[in-house]
Amino acid sequence: VREAAKACLDILVGVTRCSTTALLLPSRDRLLVPIFGKPLRALPHNMQIGNIDAITYCLGLDPPFLEINEELLRLLSEALALADAEDQALVNHPTQVHSNTASLTHLRHVCIRMLTAAMVRPEFSDAKNTPTRARIISVFFKSLYHKSVEVVDAANDGLKQVLLQQQKLPRDLLHTGLRPILINLSDYKRLTVASLDGLARLLQLLTNYFKVEVGRKLLDHMQQWANPQLLQAAAERSIEDMHEIKILVAILEVFHLLPPSASVLLDDLVSSVVNLEVHLCRRESSPFRKPLFKFLNRYPTESVVYFAERIESAHYARIFCHAIGSPECGPLRGALVTQTPLLVSLLSDFCTSVNDASAMSVDQADTVDTPSAAPQSELAGNETLYKRLYVAMSVAAVVHGCLAHTPRWLDEHSSLLNALLDAWAAAIRVGSQPNRSSYLARPLLIEHVIRSLLLATQAVANPPAMLFKLLEVTGRSSGAVDTSFVFRYVWDDLIVRWPISKRREVLAAFLPRLTEGSASDESNAIVLQHLINPMVATVFTLPSIAIAPGIDAVSESDVVNSSEQRGAELLRAPVLSLIHQ
Repeated sequence: VREAAKACLDILVGVTRCSTTALLLPSRDRLLVPIFGKPLRALPHNMQIGNIDAITYCLGLDPPFLEINEELLRLLSEALALADAEDQALVNHPTQVHSNTASLTHLRHVCIRMLTAAMVRPEFSDAKNTPTRARIISVFFKSLYHKSVEVVDAANDGLKQVLLQQQKLPRDLLHTGLRPILINLSDYKRLTVASLDGLARLLQLLTNYFKVEVGRKLLDHMQQWANPQLLQAAAERSIEDMHEIKILVAILEVFHLLPPSASVLLDDLVSSVVNLEVHLCRRESSPFRKPLFKFLNRYPTESVVYFAERIESAHYARIFCHAIGSPECGPLRGALVTQTPLLVSLLSDFCTSVNDASAMSVDQADTVDTPSAAPQSELAGNETLYKRLYVAMSVAAVVHGCLAHTPRWLDEHSSLLNALLDAWAAAIRVGSQPNRSSYLARPLLIEHVIRSLLLATQAVANPPAMLFKLLEVTGRSSGAVDTSFVFRYVWDDLIVRWPISKRREVLAAFLPRLTEGSASDESNAIVLQHLINPMVATVFTLPSIAIAPGIDAVSESDVVNSSEQRGAELLRAPVLSLIHQ
């Protein structure tokens, strides 16, 4: 009803083109006398809520409708007492608390909103009101630890308004407000989700008042809560609803709100999350990653370098890949793009290892009786090579995850594209061994490179050069991984849809490869088999092919009404001149 009344007043303001204050002034006494006439505590809860909500609305009017006088100050003091009181003090009998929980929460919420509306009034900043303002700020602090989100949000908004008016809070008032959370931080058993949420909100408002030591204390508490026996037992069931897991997640939610110098906690924080996931037998995801990603986004460059230095560790690599592929990790992906040379270096190390192992194999083959067996045994037995193979696979997975969100990365950084192609070529030369822990690294590396090339090719509208390279890599990898998705894309999205003008462009780009020797015979054969031949053949078998984008060949029957005419359109200049050469 109150919201409907406010909406009606807004309509009247629009119709009469005068302020709400002007509309209400003639009825001021009739409106306010019943509210100021009785103490709030003498009224039932619903009337208390209605009166307080009405005064809050009036306090927010411009021009001002209410004066800061003795009557209003008395009402504010009553609302302050209500907001500060415990639930048991607001009912006639303690047994009534449970049945009145909703109304008590709503009452506390509207009290805080009215106190906030009063605090923003300039005339309330007089020195004579300083004690009342201090009490109100104390109630805001206290309400941050309330179990109701509605009350916490209102208190948080109140403190925001206070900080907009005064940049610094009095030291004694600040110490009093922070004391409950500091007491909770002193003992890990006192931590609750509500108290940690209150700490997070305080950090958002008062970041400069906290030190990094708060983060170190929370890391210590995480170790206390992360009991290995408890975590291992929890690994066998759903963990999201466990009290201990909720506490750990709430602790992690605080770290991205710490002061800027909290980047020094990066190693300890990530190591703690890795330890938690290992004990919980979680590999691909966990409730701890989302809050961790917020911290990584806060320090993106440091995070990228940190994970790149530890990417040979399987669990660190999985977390990094997950973070890069997550929609909310845009800052982290931005930092990754700026660190392209670092990724190129990691891929180059793998290529160097393959080249060195091959060179050693050739040298040893000259000294043994069975030279054909030496290269394979040397490549298979090189521990350093397989470690770097795993690193290259993880880097390729990271690049693939990033390209899903920034597909033009390879187009803008040719060094990374070349490094990926070199890593793919090196992986083709490395033999897989099923009995090794990294036996999946080789096919995964190859697949990530292919999928990365596909994303990059799609992002730049399938230029012929990129398309030829994609098909070459795909065709030569068909014995190692499933590449059917690429050939399906080429047929379904390109060959049967391209207009003749696009086919002519691709054919003109391909023909010089046959005479210039810029590509091997194997590469040309792959492109011919999977692109050129079907592309040309469909010109004569698909009558719906358009001459150019946006032009339907069927509707242009006077121009192209036979397969011979479509073929002539395909082979006109510059393709015809290239054929004559």
